[in-house]
Amino acid sequence: MIIEVESPNFYKLLGVKPDASQKEIDRAYQKLISKFDSSDGKTESPEKPTLKEQIEMAQEAYDTLSNKEKREAYDAVVRVKKGPEPVSPVKPGPLQFIGSKERAKNPKHQNVYQDFFGFSEKPFDLTPDPKYLYLSPKHKEVLAHLVYGLQENNGFLKIVGEVGTGKTMICRSFLRELRTDFNIAYIFNPAINELELLQTINSELGLPGKSKSKKKLIDLLNTFLLEERAKGHRVVVIIDEAQDLQPNVMEQLRLLSNLETDTEKLIQIVLIGQPELDKVLAKEDLRQLRQRITIQWELLPLNLEETRGYIQHRLNVALGKGKVRFSRQAAETVYRFSRGIPRMINVICDRTLLIAYTESTKKIVPEIVKTAVKDIGNLAPLESWSSKFWKLVIPSAVAAGIGFFALNYFALPDLENKTREKDIAALIKENPIDLSSPGELINYSASSATVTPSFPLDVPESVPQPAAVVEPAPVKAQTNGALNISDSEKLVTYLSSLTLMESKLEAVKWILETWNITPEDLHTREDLEKLTMDNQLLQYEMNGTMKRLQSLNYPALLEISLPNAQGTKYLSLSSIKEDMGVFGSVDKIEMPLSIINSLWTRKAIVYWKDFENLPESLGLGFEGKEAVWLQKNLRLLGYFQGREAPLYGPKTIRAVREFQRKNNIIDDGQFKTDSKMLVYNLLQIYSTPELVAR
Repeated sequence: MIIEVESPNFYKLLGVKPDASQKEIDRAYQKLISKFDSSDGKTESPEKPTLKEQIEMAQEAYDTLSNKEKREAYDAVVRVKKGPEPVSPVKPGPLQFIGSKERAKNPKHQNVYQDFFGFSEKPFDLTPDPKYLYLSPKHKEVLAHLVYGLQENNGFLKIVGEVGTGKTMICRSFLRELRTDFNIAYIFNPAINELELLQTINSELGLPGKSKSKKKLIDLLNTFLLEERAKGHRVVVIIDEAQDLQPNVMEQLRLLSNLETDTEKLIQIVLIGQPELDKVLAKEDLRQLRQRITIQWELLPLNLEETRGYIQHRLNVALGKGKVRFSRQAAETVYRFSRGIPRMINVICDRTLLIAYTESTKKIVPEIVKTAVKDIGNLAPLESWSSKFWKLVIPSAVAAGIGFFALNYFALPDLENKTREKDIAALIKENPIDLSSPGELINYSASSATVTPSFPLDVPESVPQPAAVVEPAPVKAQTNGALNISDSEKLVTYLSSLTLMESKLEAVKWILETWNITPEDLHTREDLEKLTMDNQLLQYEMNGTMKRLQSLNYPALLEISLPNAQGTKYLSLSSIKEDMGVFGSVDKIEMPLSIINSLWTRKAIVYWKDFENLPESLGLGFEGKEAVWLQKNLRLLGYFQGREAPLYGPKTIRAVREFQRKNNIIDDGQFKTDSKMLVYNLLQIYSTPELVAR
């Protein structure tokens, strides 16, 4: 007997046939989620489900239809209407909920693992909630470029990123970054024609937008733009999913950008889309628009370290800190299968937590993640370096072997008969060694590595085996007074015996020495603060890469995270030569930079001096002698041209931006801490240590 219950039509929700394959279900689900991504989260009426509820239902539908057993159970209990199921494709319809009143009374039905892990809400929900925004270095750079581009009135701006990299999330956060003197028209449905584009822009800006005359709509917009400019306000049009714009609509956008005064643009346009946007703009008939894009940036997937940070960030926001833990290997597995795409990280981690809940464990290990990946299906992992290595090496080795065999068989002379039954002594007798020049031949012993000045005259019939090589003691080998460490495990062993403060104080001593400061009586945090203050040393804390440190070119303290809950330590980096670094702790250490890659948190502290006691930040409109100082020194470095003046004007802005671009600093034209540090470092008149010798 089939029990009739009120049930949603999962097939209709996803827009697939009842006999749809897994690939069709996956495709439909991704298409539906991408629509949610472009939504502003509002509903037309209180009776309709919220965006979050829609995404939860879509997830439930996908989970059910993707699992064979669940799908069969769903087909068995769902109320079947009379007549055969339609065979034509079904369009996604409005969401129908199972007992929505009961769900409201019993929130556990929506998230079965929430109480088990102690979450206030689902940490890996697919809804683009701005409070979960994880600002990786990539996201920070995108935000900085967007804000700078609009503040500088730079016409067209373009941001591209793969599906699921967080473009909608970064766009919403970007809107919050803008000052109140910006008027925004946000268009998230680009499937419109030229007339609809103008109508939408006017409506978003609070202007009449129902007219069917393009000229009237543009005249209204132009009048509004002139009024806003007189008030000191800026107007920005942001178009999400811009890769779906038709060429004639893009041409209309270009024409809108012609609305300007004699000195500046009246409207700015931001295009945000997938990489296909570049292909659209590459068309010959859009070359005029392409030339007007002054700032463009690509939002790339997260790397391994950023993926770990992303997972932990979302767990912390959901108040799950300390109650559930992804091991480093588990996070790496998530990264490999998600490829660093935030949306897929959410999908995998959500399923992983569900499986961990069923197994009553709060420690997430790779096996649980792999089970979740298998349950989701159709996720291809990134190739590891070892698999790439063997894919390259094995064919090369086979080819080399075949080549050597061919060469040996066809080209090399046959020496077999000549050397048969002849041992080493016999060969030497036939080819005597001229010992007339003493000391010409040297014999190296494998065991002692000492030099024997002559070759033994009496060669025995059987050559004795060399003594076994003794493995050197870990970490103790020293060269030029420095300790050599050859792998990360030895570094972990070395640092684990120190407390956090001990490691910091020991590391700081090496940094102070680079500044020619003798670290006397440095035993406590107070000692360190007093010593740095007395010597006018400032601290610059940063998140970045080794390349970023090399650009700043100052010795730095690196924050090191030891595995297996052994805590955080500090290690100084005093100098770099090619791929080797000189580090400092209790001892001076020499080791490859690659050893710290898996341990460095990408946080660093750089000690520096503000020799001229400059203001915290110099920017457009600043007046004073410091502006003249900056212009003179930028001239010495080859960036400033013209006469100096006590005003931070457009010429100074251009020079600072060129200097920043040349030295891998965000080119915002503001003379801030990182720019100051680098100018002092490059000028010969200031005595600063160098991380890399110039």
